[in-house]
Amino acid sequence: MAHDSQHETERRKQLVALMTQHQRRIFSYIYALVPDRHDAEDLLQETSVVICEKFDDFRPGTDFVAWACQIAYWRIRYARQKFARSKVIYQQELVDALAQTAAEMREELDERHEALAHCLQKLAQRDRELVLTRYEPGSGVPEAAQRSGRSLEAAYKALARIRKLLFDCVSHQLAGQGLT
Repeated sequence: MAHDSQHETERRKQLVALMTQHQRRIFSYIYALVPDRHDAEDLLQETSVVICEKFDDFRPGTDFVAWACQIAYWRIRYARQKFARSKVIYQQELVDALAQTAAEMREELDERHEALAHCLQKLAQRDRELVLTRYEPGSGVPEAAQRSGRSLEAAYKALARIRKLLFDCVSHQLAGQGLT
């Protein structure tokens, strides 16, 4: 009995870790297929509930994001009736084509994300903190400037310089992998 409880606790921890790690990617997939951000957020919540309910069906070692996006796809299809009542109507063929394109792009986006993370680590700490603060939800350049001790003008100039450095670094990383 204690073994079952321990196994269940480990699976719950695994679920939380996977959802935390991949929630943005799952949301991005949903938002690419849904016309409204609020609807996409609602569908992410619905998808998350189904993922929790069906997590025992997930096989460790397989692609969690692909599995979760498949659940999201079916939630989107199910919710499509709701979208049909709105002014924007999507044909199922279009939704299917978008889903296929999103799935094909996921690997490339993952590689770009990894390259960006690598390049961010190469930045000086002050520059890295400026960029990360700038792109925090609800933050902006004024907040990033204030936290970094820069004037607003200096922050804009630094961000432009850092973006160019990151773009060049990511491009170089991907070129080395034959992805550009």
